[in-house]
Amino acid sequence: MRSLRSFRRLVRWTPALQRARHALRADPQGPGPGWVAGAGLAGLAGLAGLVGGSACACEHRQTLGAPVATNLEVPTDRDLRVVSLEELRSHNNLEDGLWISYHGHVYDVSNFAKIHPGGPGRIQMAAGSDLQKYFDVYHVHPDVSKFLDRTCLVGRLTPKDAKRSYEETIFANPYENEPPRTLQQTIATAPRWANLMGKYLLDSFRTPLPGFYVRNHFPVPSWEDVEEEYEFEVGIPGKESKIFKLKDLRTMQQSTVEATMICGGAALYPRYLHRTDNRDTWEKEAFPRNEINNNFWGSHAIWTGVKCRDVLRLCGIDVDAIALGTEPLPAKYLRLTGHDADETGSSFGVTIPLEKAVDPFGDVILAMTMNGEPLPSDHGYPVRVLVPGYAGVRNCKWLAKMELANELHESHVDTHTDEVIYPPNMTFEDDLAKTSLTGGTVQRAGRWEAQQDNNIFRVMEMPVHSSVILPEVNTTLSGKEASKVVAEGLEVRGIALGGGGHRVARVDVSIDGGKTYVPADLDDHGMEKVHRRNYHWSWYWWSKKVPLTEEMKLQLAKGQPLTLQVASRAMTEHGNTQPSREDAVSLYNLVGNICNYQTHTPIVITPPRS
Repeated sequence: MRSLRSFRRLVRWTPALQRARHALRADPQGPGPGWVAGAGLAGLAGLAGLVGGSACACEHRQTLGAPVATNLEVPTDRDLRVVSLEELRSHNNLEDGLWISYHGHVYDVSNFAKIHPGGPGRIQMAAGSDLQKYFDVYHVHPDVSKFLDRTCLVGRLTPKDAKRSYEETIFANPYENEPPRTLQQTIATAPRWANLMGKYLLDSFRTPLPGFYVRNHFPVPSWEDVEEEYEFEVGIPGKESKIFKLKDLRTMQQSTVEATMICGGAALYPRYLHRTDNRDTWEKEAFPRNEINNNFWGSHAIWTGVKCRDVLRLCGIDVDAIALGTEPLPAKYLRLTGHDADETGSSFGVTIPLEKAVDPFGDVILAMTMNGEPLPSDHGYPVRVLVPGYAGVRNCKWLAKMELANELHESHVDTHTDEVIYPPNMTFEDDLAKTSLTGGTVQRAGRWEAQQDNNIFRVMEMPVHSSVILPEVNTTLSGKEASKVVAEGLEVRGIALGGGGHRVARVDVSIDGGKTYVPADLDDHGMEKVHRRNYHWSWYWWSKKVPLTEEMKLQLAKGQPLTLQVASRAMTEHGNTQPSREDAVSLYNLVGNICNYQTHTPIVITPPRS
């Protein structure tokens, strides 16, 4: 209930939200199911996927050769009891259950709230009301209705009550005052997801700031007088908290780190493997950004700021003794909290190992500039934490607080599905969100509680990764271009990252879908001279002209078009290697994080004229 009260206060206090509150009156039926944002309340759809097919007791779907059972039983409308609007609205708290309506159906989402990627507060905020008003703001993931039908359906409203539920639901858009953006390909606006797509990644080794990828979780915070108003707190157990302002950081020694930042959840495909038969075309149909950028969602920059260990030293922590091992770690984690928050007042928060923060070569800094310029608003202005080698989510923006702790951050970003990895035998539908009706009694799945701390871990360091950037997906080469490929080979270019500070030893390139490979030429732009071994934070560029086989040339000589499947495979100096595309199923986890399988880039060569 506190979350609901927080949201109501937010609506009262914010003029823009108050205006939107009175403006949200539309067609009672609302728009179609549309697209929904995983980080927002519409994260209900975050892992809904394209769950097609007819209703049945149990259906098996092929996942690159490995069938996974999925419960698809869906009651028909005539089998559902009619729920009154008053009963729907009475289920608006955890004690009585959290019920919502959507397209005339009633759903019990009490169990799902615990693991909702957008946090339980947002589910509680929506309890007793209609989802369509929220989906009008959050629209990034596929249609959620089938997911809800299979997991949470408990009843239906009369047409009159369905219309009232929609019309009387009020949700103000908290993203009205977002900063202007340019250049990137926008995937979502609430919250902002954007990336510099395809070939433009290779225009500059250091990504131009307008093109640096964005993955926000909440609205971007701002300050009228940032010099006076902005501050962050450092909390040390047993010591008085210390407050830092921008002028304090500017008087400290500045450090510069060149590092690539990459999203931990860029590869969305594996999360849906067990729910689709169209595994060869699903990526293109549902998430074009995956195919265009071959699962790479990242950028590279020069960062300047104050070392995190220097700030901790000022707060009474002997970071040198800890790094040398002469003193034990005073805590397991460093918890990072941002000034950004969701509609319920829940702040962004993540955790990193304290060892990383005090490591003199770990290069964790409180960054204030990128590529020599002040941080843009989308990238944490005025201060963000740079944690090189770790998933982008660990690089907390708009820093509000750092604190030593032995427990993970209480923020849902750190403890819920958005940034964690689950065992391969768990699914949203059958293990986490399931609500079933037995004899008219609602029963909820309990596996989340049983599995909460077993075999589940947080996304921290990134694995080895490479992506084919050029040629772009579905390129067709003809005429002189085709003749050049026949004579000289196909030029392939891309990026690679060792992950966790590891150097890339080799990148292999294939044009036959991974049957054969040839080594590519690596270009680190001098970064191996800058970074120490095991502290290599930068990406590599690579290129190779791969010759066609005699069989491929013969096919073109016969006048037949040739389809190539271009793939890349990176290997670190430690021997860690990207798995094949066929092995993608082995990486399956219900969120799809850190899936670094090789992607296949299809291109077509038409026969050149004699």
